[in-house]
Amino acid sequence: MSDTKDKIISAAIDLFNEQGFVNVRLQNIADALKISVGNLAYHYKNKEAIVATAYDIIGEELSDILSSYRSSPDLSDLDQQLNSYYHFINKYPFYFIDILEIKRNHPHLHEERKEFIFKMKVQFEKRIEYNKKRGVFCEEMGDEEAAQIADNICATITFWHTGQVIKDEPESLKGFKKAIWVQLLPNLTKKGVQEYNLQVFSKNDFKY
Repeated sequence: MSDTKDKIISAAIDLFNEQGFVNVRLQNIADALKISVGNLAYHYKNKEAIVATAYDIIGEELSDILSSYRSSPDLSDLDQQLNSYYHFINKYPFYFIDILEIKRNHPHLHEERKEFIFKMKVQFEKRIEYNKKRGVFCEEMGDEEAAQIADNICATITFWHTGQVIKDEPESLKGFKKAIWVQLLPNLTKKGVQEYNLQVFSKNDFKY
């Protein structure tokens, strides 16, 4: 992308985050950049084109997060990936808060989101199975329970930011990661608890 196009997308994302996706018009983006709407339209003919480009960028960053899977052979791998999810959420809050508006106005982009969530769920299921084989998660946890836990974690990642906004509660990396880990901690074996306290607790404030 050209430098001007980069600036347009960056300004649009900032406005989507601040004002809400549905409330931002081309004029708002042009005003933020101190350019005319005509100049903006030369690069992006409408808001839909801007949103599509923003989603391409978002999709690339989400793919990068998924690709970090199994970067290390222990529970610190998941903890590090949760760091990435948290920073992504804070970088693109509109992507989570404006889910219904995006679904209504850009159904094809909503389908892309669903595809990513599916990949994320499958990855969590694989992660649970891998750690069961390592003796970190209890063998008694069946496939159906693992799938439900993975689904619940995906829902937490997707709606955690919105929940904090609704409750007028501050956000923190600690709070976000705790919301995920508390769903997994009851399924740790003795070996898993030891690894968690060694590999994860040292980076957070909650111990199991």
